[in-house]
Amino acid sequence: MIIAGAQVFQAGPDAVWNFLMDADVLARVMPGTRELRQTGDGQYQGKMAVTIGPITAAEFVLAIRLTDIEAPRRYVMNVDASGKLGFTRGLARVTLEPEAGGTRMDYRADLQMGGKIASVGQRLLDLVSRTMLKSGMEALVAEVDRRVAGENR
Repeated sequence: MIIAGAQVFQAGPDAVWNFLMDADVLARVMPGTRELRQTGDGQYQGKMAVTIGPITAAEFVLAIRLTDIEAPRRYVMNVDASGKLGFTRGLARVTLEPEAGGTRMDYRADLQMGGKIASVGQRLLDLVSRTMLKSGMEALVAEVDRRVAGENR
């Protein structure tokens, strides 16, 4: 499944980059995240729970590894999540560009899901993935705005 889009932030690329590297910020904005900690340079581990149709609160162990890092411009995020009900693996390319006093983030993710969780059907998986992404982006924008406003006081 391919998910692509863009998001504009009212903060400069350096600030947005720092938020995207902060495990506390990511844990706050990623839907279903119960725990996320940085375990090394560009490496994170955690737990999340996701509800997809009849599968409620499926718990996953999450590992994220960032590669091809060019701060504060781009990186590739490798995601591996697995649990009793299946797995999700994916690769996301993220780029940040200055835009009108803020930052434009472009992303493109290619995700594969397997196991029982994949049995709910591709359309439902697409819908849930897009809904989670939208919710996460809205939360990230709000978190960036809140933190930038706090710094400007």
